[in-house]
Amino acid sequence: MKYSELDSRLRKVYSRIRTLDDYHWDLSRDKIIGRHKKSDLKIRIRVANSREEAEKLSEVKEGEGLDIVVVPNKGTFYLHNGTFIMTSKFLRGTLVDINDHIVWRGFKIVEQDGKLMQEDFYEYLGGRFIEHLKNNMTIGQDFVFWQFYKCEKCGRYVDIDSVRSHLKDHGIKIEDKDEMMYEVFEISIIDGKVYDKFGKEVKEDKLSEEAKDFIKETLESFKS
Repeated sequence: MKYSELDSRLRKVYSRIRTLDDYHWDLSRDKIIGRHKKSDLKIRIRVANSREEAEKLSEVKEGEGLDIVVVPNKGTFYLHNGTFIMTSKFLRGTLVDINDHIVWRGFKIVEQDGKLMQEDFYEYLGGRFIEHLKNNMTIGQDFVFWQFYKCEKCGRYVDIDSVRSHLKDHGIKIEDKDEMMYEVFEISIIDGKVYDKFGKEVKEDKLSEEAKDFIKETLESFKS
């Protein structure tokens, strides 16, 4: 199959997204298959002639990942059966927003072929993404994602930059750990609160003193 043999609608859609280097793209006769390079999240993009056809396509599931159907209807953007249905002009921005909602959440040292390597883990915060879309919230202006580690000694959450000193105070050496997993919290610039990935508020008594200071500094920096 040659590129020129692809459906012209599919080529037009592909031309809008091929410069996004956070993704790898494969092309088939009926869809564009994407993979987020860091997290391996799969994206399937198809085209339809109408919203009705797009909604029928949304009933077809091909495993894990995100499904997007592009339609010619101007100004279209909505979610149906877990599938994003949109006009092509919204596609690139949506993929950028999806990338912004994929956050590194930890690592583990594993042995492979006699060598030690770091395996990284990422989390797609899809629930938060949907809420941000509903509320017209924009990354970099309305919220900040940050990693917090739950201390095994005191049970409080510590911001990732303060973990070393916090654990040291408990007599724990961070360099001895070959695996660390973090919780990704959202710091809301709008209301000054902290939320977990489910949108539930993280109360102050769950945070370490270092984390409280970090959050306060973050909010003040945005206000200034």
